[in-house]
Amino acid sequence: MDIKYSTHAVDRMLQRKITTTQIERILNDPDGMIHQSKDKIIFYKILKERKDNALAVVTVLRDVDTYEIITVMINFEVNK
Repeated sequence: MDIKYSTHAVDRMLQRKITTTQIERILNDPDGMIHQSKDKIIFYKILKERKDNALAVVTVLRDVDTYEIITVMINFEVNK
């Protein structure tokens, strides 16, 4: 899997103290995924080392194996 980061995503990662290692963990082993459109997917996961609720990574699938990270969120809640 190839991961690219938008400038906005990098800014939010720095602001919210989210590492690239954490992003990779969320993408490789999410607690869940929400398909918002044909190519836009939200991956989310609760990380034990963080005190936030679930972290969410909003991605756009650019090709078969390349995800562009659009933004990252903390305290993410899934509406059921």
